[in-house]
Amino acid sequence: MTDRSLRPDAFAAPATAGSPRRSITYSDILDLVVQNASLADVLQVIASMVERELPGARASILLLDEDGQHVHVGAGPSLPREFNRAIEGESIGPAAGTCGTAAYTGKVVITRDIATDPRWELWRPAALSAGLAACWSTPFFGVNDRVLGTCAIYFSEPREPSEDELALLHDAGYLAAVAVQHDSVRRRLHDTSRIHPLTGLPNRLVLTEALRSAEAKAAETGLRFVVVQVAVEGMGPINESLGPTVGDGVLRAVAGRLGHFVTGRGLAAHVWGCDFSVLIEDVADEESARLLAEHLRTLLSEPVEVEGMTLVVGVTLGVVSYAGEVLDAPRPADEPLRTANVALERAKELGGDIGVYDPQSDPAAQISLLAPALRRGLAEEELTLAYQPIVALADGRLDHYEALLRWRGPHGVVSPDAFVPVAEQVGLVNSLGRYALTRALAELAKQRGDGRDVGVSVNLSVRQLGDPKLPELVLSLIDQYGLPPDRVTMEVTEGVLLTASDDGWDTLRAIRDGGVRISLDDFGTGFSQINYLRQFEFDEIKIARTFVADMATTRTARAIVVGTVAFAREARVAVVAEGIESTEQAEQLRELGCEYGQGFLFGAPEPADD
Repeated sequence: MTDRSLRPDAFAAPATAGSPRRSITYSDILDLVVQNASLADVLQVIASMVERELPGARASILLLDEDGQHVHVGAGPSLPREFNRAIEGESIGPAAGTCGTAAYTGKVVITRDIATDPRWELWRPAALSAGLAACWSTPFFGVNDRVLGTCAIYFSEPREPSEDELALLHDAGYLAAVAVQHDSVRRRLHDTSRIHPLTGLPNRLVLTEALRSAEAKAAETGLRFVVVQVAVEGMGPINESLGPTVGDGVLRAVAGRLGHFVTGRGLAAHVWGCDFSVLIEDVADEESARLLAEHLRTLLSEPVEVEGMTLVVGVTLGVVSYAGEVLDAPRPADEPLRTANVALERAKELGGDIGVYDPQSDPAAQISLLAPALRRGLAEEELTLAYQPIVALADGRLDHYEALLRWRGPHGVVSPDAFVPVAEQVGLVNSLGRYALTRALAELAKQRGDGRDVGVSVNLSVRQLGDPKLPELVLSLIDQYGLPPDRVTMEVTEGVLLTASDDGWDTLRAIRDGGVRISLDDFGTGFSQINYLRQFEFDEIKIARTFVADMATTRTARAIVVGTVAFAREARVAVVAEGIESTEQAEQLRELGCEYGQGFLFGAPEPADD
């Protein structure tokens, strides 16, 4: 790796005399900046310019957050998504790869070969997996010489830059610095101005005030109000091919139609870039809201006349409607804008042009609605355990139960698929885990006290594995209830193990060292489970129900079952087949040598007998 100090004029404007001809000119990019294109779009264009000029290059622009210590991906059009995820939010430092080091030192950093550079130690696997071998990075600066981010070029083979290539990197950094600083100024103006300077429509500040008024009115009248988020699609290609003047004309035309649409019944706002919002009040029902959105889409899909040209632009709409329930619980004033945007993004994912808000597809809504109820339910013991039997396939003898959390709240049953992720998000999962473990072991003690030689399995989450006190809790409860440790099993899935830290693995080992059995659940569904079998001595493997369901008709599924049973026999590990629903499946598994079975054939999860 080579560190180079920046020349004194490092972020002056690029020289034009004698500069090589660019497929995208600097003036094109600066025009986008001046015309208030989104920062993400401008950075993507800059990165694309670099990649066009250097065949085989993959460009990246990283931005520093407010504390100047962590990077965020601004653009990386040709880099694998997994690599961008790996570096997102990482800290800068003297040994933080090429870009993190460039941001830390304020110098150009050249990495000829990532494979041998010690400063890539933490990120080398991600880089090599992405096919990246070389990286050159320059920091770019704002006022007071504050580092704003880095501009980098990657290659798939080791190499160093020529002077012309360094000049291109410097120019890209200059353009990124201009775009970032302009965006910062624009955001400050956006917060203080009430009218969008391009379209003349009210901005988000005005819209938020109108939403507060609409919410109060809806609470009084019971009538609904509708928010429609409008995204104008394809503005990047229009600006690039026809120029920003035409792009501005398109946005003004859209704004004019929106203003006409809401006359006398609501408000249209230009919230940001190519995004608009429409607020319509006094709507009778959700069907009326949907019809309004369809009418608006038809209106916006009509051709527009701009600069003597007839153009057709695409739009995507996200629709949400509210009545008096908006005041049922505390929430941000602009919550309807967020939910309308969720509906819009959902429409894009599904390839449609109108998305209607569905709380079931909104994790944030699930958290805000379920978290308080879950805290109350835990305190008032609304959560219970259901027990599903696991039997010996040879003779049908009950061996142990799996304890499964259930929640019946005031409004009915809530699925674990809904409340467990919420518990993870809001820090309740350890409380849930302790609750389930304590209840399950108390019930096991009762069963064994009645003369039944049974055991119990309890599921663990990744956050529980992060609790260093978990082994002490498990073993103290076993001692408290006088239970044999080998009749207690802790189940973990690959999803839990994938995100477990080294401390989490140590926690698992400490539990097993206390005599408790450890089970690997849903075996066969992940890519890393064979490796887990090498690094940890599990006591039990549970074959995923999908393979049990398909083994009679799919050769691959049968082969996985046969291989798992053979491995378990050789490794002296118990094996449980999940999801058994027929006697034919049970008999086939028994003939293959599978010891234990679980599924509706032997019993559904049921509460313990009183």
